[in-house]
Order: sequence, then structure tokens, then C-alpha cells
Amino acid sequence: MDDRINYGNKAKNLEFVANHTDIKIPYFRELSLKDLENINEILNDFSEEIMIRSNSSNEDLESSSNAGKYLSIGPISKERIEDIKESWNQVLSSYEKDANQTVILQDYVKNAKSVSVLTSFKVGTDSLYRSFSIYNGPETDAVTSGKYNQIKNFYVHRSINKLPNKYKEYSVYLKILTKLEDLFGNKHLDIEMVLDNNSSPLLLQVRPLMEKKVNKDLILTEKKIIEQNVKKYDSLKETTNDRFGINQLFSNMSDMNPAEMIGKKPDNVAFGLYKFMFTDSTWNIQRGEFGYRKYKPAKLMELFNNVAYINVNHSLNSFLTRSLQADSCEKIIQHQLEKLKENPQLHDSIEFNISRSSYVFDTEDEFAVEYKNIISPEEIQKWHQDLIEIDSLNKSTLEKNNETMLRAFSLLDGNFKYSKKENIKFIRDNMALPFTHHSRLGFVYFAQLNNLLRKDVITEAQKNSLLLSVKSISTKMKSDAYQVKLGKKSLSSFLDIYGHIRAGNYNLSSSNLKNNLEFTELLVHNSEPQDENISLQKVIFSNIDKYFELNNIPYTASAWVEMFQTAIATRENSKFYYTKGIDGILNEIEEQNISDEELFQRLNIEFSQENKINLDLKNTLMPDLISSSDDFYLYEEMSKDGNYIGQGTVSGKVLLLDNYSNQPYDLDNKIVVIPAADPGWDWIFNYKIKSLITQYGGPNSHMAIRCAEHNIPAILGVGENNFSMISTSQSLSIDFSNESFAIV
Repeated sequence: MDDRINYGNKAKNLEFVANHTDIKIPYFRELSLKDLENINEILNDFSEEIMIRSNSSNEDLESSSNAGKYLSIGPISKERIEDIKESWNQVLSSYEKDANQTVILQDYVKNAKSVSVLTSFKVGTDSLYRSFSIYNGPETDAVTSGKYNQIKNFYVHRSINKLPNKYKEYSVYLKILTKLEDLFGNKHLDIEMVLDNNSSPLLLQVRPLMEKKVNKDLILTEKKIIEQNVKKYDSLKETTNDRFGINQLFSNMSDMNPAEMIGKKPDNVAFGLYKFMFTDSTWNIQRGEFGYRKYKPAKLMELFNNVAYINVNHSLNSFLTRSLQADSCEKIIQHQLEKLKENPQLHDSIEFNISRSSYVFDTEDEFAVEYKNIISPEEIQKWHQDLIEIDSLNKSTLEKNNETMLRAFSLLDGNFKYSKKENIKFIRDNMALPFTHHSRLGFVYFAQLNNLLRKDVITEAQKNSLLLSVKSISTKMKSDAYQVKLGKKSLSSFLDIYGHIRAGNYNLSSSNLKNNLEFTELLVHNSEPQDENISLQKVIFSNIDKYFELNNIPYTASAWVEMFQTAIATRENSKFYYTKGIDGILNEIEEQNISDEELFQRLNIEFSQENKINLDLKNTLMPDLISSSDDFYLYEEMSKDGNYIGQGTVSGKVLLLDNYSNQPYDLDNKIVVIPAADPGWDWIFNYKIKSLITQYGGPNSHMAIRCAEHNIPAILGVGENNFSMISTSQSLSIDFSNESFAIV
């Protein structure tokens, strides 16, 4: 269209749409202060309730966008003239310096079925994906206010013009957005619309987001690379090796939790190290050594569009036991894959909610309920007995791997060349592998603890007492920090022990404690004396003993509690030892300026398109769980409320910590928000934080255990949408008992 708009304000935009399309718009007028004199007469043309919307000329400059900066108020009854005048002035006062002193009066759409915000690109990125945020309800500010967390987000690549039937509900939004993009000649639009009670679309506002136009060549380039990734995905579905089921599901938070440990979009160093240390071979070796079914070597992690994903089928297979018949294994895996497809929100807790990977006292009863129509009772019994046998090996597994870990740790002195090829392999085989065993044991005992709580054998308070009774390296670090504060221990001796700790264990840009003295000194300053003697109530032991005896479980409470404490502490200690090796590698990569390609050579990883980060895809969007090739182009963001840990309510100021930076923030009495439940963030427990919130993290993650140990209420794994709302808010109120939060 030749007479394209010269952006002025939102009213002009709406007039332009009304004059050039058949898109319906609720009745509106652009009004100045002078019009207040005739407000009664003007209101005769409006419905019973109105919205007063901002109309600043600064809001819609083509060179920049101030979308959302200015007020909109309503709904207001048109009979309440004084309220209208007051709200009018409030909207105008939000303009700051602006010659245009007009507002928009618009009919309020009552009983709307849904409210939505559509953008040509995901806000805050240069991604080539259109973005739809939709709230099913009548509150017209539900999406823009950030106060509601039941919002669906849908993303579709710009190369897609027609949606598959699976997503046909979004077709009306795509039609409106593409029509307006064509009309305005500016592909970066921000649109607010509703579906009325007849499901008819009504446009409320449209404005430019920024100056840039769409680069069609970039769309084609990105589409070509995505097609290559789809080809890789399709080929993996056909390659099952000696495993059961098909490789259809890939998750960024299952099993080894890459999004949590190295970030959703890691760099080459983080991806390469994590791949080498854990997901190429270590994971498979560990499962076999632990007592599960043995398989041929296979990769656990794949890179799709710069995002690290776990092959869910490989993961589920690795937790099958050795006595199960092949046909039973096939049925079990097919059932588990279908269960995850139907409940995708469980992808960050598959070991607990999808697979049956450990003995948790009532495992046989759970099997009998879930698998009675899938495999025979005899196979269920074999499966259960296999898990009991694996559980009986826990102590020997822990001790054997602890010896290996401590022996390796003793060699990490000032003469150790961390980045030498043979030494990187040494760290993998003698530290990463034992750490994987210890992490697994920590998960098992935490799951058993939760089972005792679920069965009312112990109370929430008694569970917390058990966790607080664990004495690990983290406990010692807090005690030592306080000794430094008292002058009884030197800072240099403290750093000799703990100096390798860094937030973001695989992140080059993250400083360790030794290289960030300002942060370390603040950490010491905020340290407090530790309660060294936490005694457990006798009733805990007597109740556990009664439960064990009643259910013919061949353990005593004292033996189980001792093993629980040892397993949780060893997991912490093992992580501490292993990360010294990783810290040493990262330090030498930086000191010696080792390139990504050279590092990959030392890791025996091909530096190819399949394994390295593609800079042409830095803004490509991907879902947390891939279930089909369509997901590479369009997907609905998973509804994720998070895993709530703790009881009661918490209210307070929000403090966002990002980019893995150990900055000297004052965390005391704050609700601390971090991207992932990465163990590298452990230093935050040296502060008296009110609560912890993470974007990624499962119910049995490292950080879940740490929060429970310190009796800190937390929401782990709130998802991208909730995380975005929370991290940009000032204050938050959290009801842990009812698993809900509200932005204050």
C-alpha cells in the first residue's frame, strides 16, 4: 500500500487500520483536554464502561518504542465523571515531556473470552518468530500487567504462513498479525486484541516496536539451518541401537539437566566440557555400574539449534533393570514415552514421575497400580526385586567411588596441568564418574525421604530436621567463613580450600572466589555461627522403624538415617571435589587462550556443525521438550508453575542475579531469583535469603536438596514466562501451602 502510515500515536494507528482494513475495533476517540468541557455529550456515544488509554507521541516513534511505559486506566463507568477526569489526568501525567496532550477513550469489551498481545518478534530478542501471549479471561490488562501467571505463549517462525491443525486455535491471531504487518510495512508490531463473547477478534491497539525491518535473506538462511536440524532429529528417531522405543522426545531438563547445568543456550566451552564429562559415555557407564541394564555406548545429549537436549528414550532405557524380559522393556518404555507426551510438564522430573528408577519402599504397590495392564505380575515382581538389589549396593557404591574421588582430588595441586588432554580424561574418569554415582545416590535418598513424608511417617518439620542434620562441605564452608570473620582463620587459607567455587561451573565469564576478593570478603562479612549439634527427635526413629517393620522393609531407622546423611553429604562433597577440576580447566583455557576448536580436539569431539554453536542461530527459539519436527518451527510454551519447596507464605523484595556474576549484592531478606538451579550458586546460602526462585530446576535437583537443608522456601523451575514476569517485578508474595504467587 503506497499511503503507508507515518507513525504519530496509537489513535492515528487505529484510524489507519479502520480506514484500510475490515478489522473490527471497539469504538474509540482521540480527545484533548479541551474536550473535557463537553465530556458528558461525548460519552453519549460510548458503551456503559470505557478505557482511558495513553496516546503519547513518544510512545510510537518509528525509531524507538516506549510501549508499556505510559498509563492506561479502566474499566470506568461513564457515569462516574469525576473518576474519568482524575484518570484522564493520571494518564497525561505519565507522558513526561510531550506536546501531544491527548488520550484515547475506547469502549471496554465486557465478557471477553480471551485477551492477547501479539508481537512480530519475541520482545527483547531479534528472533524470527512471531509471538502470541494469550489469557483466557475478560481482564484486558492480564497480559500487559504481568500480574497473572496463567498465560499461554505461542511462537511461530516467520517462514510459516499456515498453522497445522494441532494449533488451529492460533490461526485467528496469525491472520490479524500478518494482515497488519503487510498494512504498516513495518514487520515489528505490538498488538493488543481480544476475542469477544462470540469469539470475534477486536483490535484494541497497534504500535511499532522498533525501527528495523525484516531481513528476508536472514529468514531463508535460518530456515535452511533449521531444516538441517530437523533432518538430524528425524534420523535420530530411526536409530535406537540396542534400546527399546523410539527417539522421539528430547528435553532440555531431563536426566543430566543441561539447561540447569550449562544454560539453555550454552557456549562451545560449556557444551563441549559437559558433553565430554558426562553425556557422551560417563552416563552410560555409571548406569551399568550402578546395577541397571547394560547397553552399548550411545550419546545422551544432542545439540538442536544451539540448545542442548537429552535423548529421553536413552535416559528411560538406562533405568530399566536386568531381569526384565525384552518384550516387557518395550511395553514399559512405550508407556513411559506416551505418559510424558501427555504430561510434558513432567519432563524435568522423569526419574521420579515417569520412570521407576529407584526403590522408595512402596515401589511394588506403585508398579501394581500403574503397570498392571502393561506387564505381567511376575515381571512387576522381578522389576521390584531388581531395584531392591540395586538399593542393597548403595553403601559399597558410595564408598568405592568416594575412594576414587579423594585419590584424584589429592593430585590436583599447583603442578597439575588441568587442560592437558590426558588430564581432562583423568578428571572425567576419576572425578566426573564418581560424582555421577554420588549424585544418583543423593537422588535416591532424597526420593526415599519424600516417600516417608508422603506416607505420613514423618512430618515436614521432621524432614527439615533430617536435612539440617547433614554435615557436608557446605556446612564446613559456612563455619570456616565465620572463623575468618572472627580472625581465627586467614582469608588466604579459606581461599586455598574454597577458592575454586564459581557460579556457573562451566562458564568462562564467571569468576571463582579466589579471583573475586570483593565478593568473597562480603561473603565472609555476612557469615554467622553455625549450630554444630542438631539432635534428631527419637520419635523420628521410632516412626520410621514402625513403618519399616509393618511393610517388611529390611532396614532399621538408625541405619537408614546414617546412610541418608552420608549420601546427601557425599553428593555435596563430591560436587565440591569435581568442580575443582573443572575450575582448573577453565582457568587454563583463559590463561593459555585455548580456542574452542583446540579444546574440542583435546576432548575428542569433532568441531563440526553438529557439535558447535552456530552464531547464525543465536536468536532462534526452541521449546523445552521436542516431540515432533513441527516443534522446530512453532510451539506452545509449556505451562509451568514450578516445584514448590516449603510451607507458609513469604513476601519481600525481588533481587535478580544473572550472568553468573559473583557481584557483592546484599541478599539478606530478599527473594533471590536466578536462571538455573546450578550448584555453582551455592554461595547464596551464606546469606539469610527469604526465598529462592529459578527458571530451571526439578523437584529433586541439587538446589532442591540444598534449599530443604537450609529450610529455605523455594520455587524451582518456574518456566520462561513466569521467570520473565518475576525477574522484572519489584516485590512478590508467595503462598507455598497453596503453590501460588502474586506480584505485589
